Amino acid sequence: MAVDESLLEGARVGRVTLRLYGWEPGCLSFGRNQTARGRYDGERAARDGIDVVRRPTGGRSVFHHREVTYSVTAPADAWGGLRPAYLKINRALAAGLRALGVPAEVVETRGSTPAPRPTVRACFRDPLPGEVVAGGRKLIGSAQWRDGEALLQHGSLLLHNDQSRVEEMRSGGAGRVDVPATCLADLLDPLPDIDEIVDALAASFSMELGMEETRQEISSAERHAAEATQEKYMDDEWTWRR
Repeated sequence: MAVDESLLEGARVGRVTLRLYGWEPGCLSFGRNQTARGRYDGERAARDGIDVVRRPTGGRSVFHHREVTYSVTAPADAWGGLRPAYLKINRALAAGLRALGVPAEVVETRGSTPAPRPTVRACFRDPLPGEVVAGGRKLIGSAQWRDGEALLQHGSLLLHNDQSRVEEMRSGGAGRVDVPATCLADLLDPLPDIDEIVDALAASFSMELGMEETRQEISSAERHAAEATQEKYMDDEWTWRR
């Protein structure tokens, strides 16, 4: 999370970055303004070897394990307002998945918006307008945050559906509750390796956004900024602030 936030500095001066990564160990993440205190069991997560963090972006709870997390940082005015930018990024994701043979599409945005769901629910329970689905089930959960002249959007592409762990971590939860999402393992046989997935997503972003692809490691300045910020994301005062 600290690295994602550090990439905002490059976005403020016009840089667009797609970052793809995974988590070890598995981690339960809360949305920026989601109520977690008293609703999730941090002690159980610790006993199960699961990390817990609060994201800088919004949305609801996600369990990060056997998935690919993406983040996009860009100037806030790169693709218009929040919704046009959200759609632009998600359409690029869907295009990359279709190149792999996944019947991915972006949820139609016309018509009424579903009534808000309780914020304790797992992110992957409900596909919302603008999100990436396959066969009517959510495949990628995404959220966006804007900080001045920069935006950060990130989300989770499920390789396997482990989102029942979100429900298991609820305080007083009733145990395993299936979350009706879909995942690449349900849609592709055999499941592509990570490098193939990364290549497909990188190519689709380059094409859909009309930008030349350049791959590189996180710079020393970005890493230093992340190290200066990571204390916030490791602090229970932030994670359990509400």
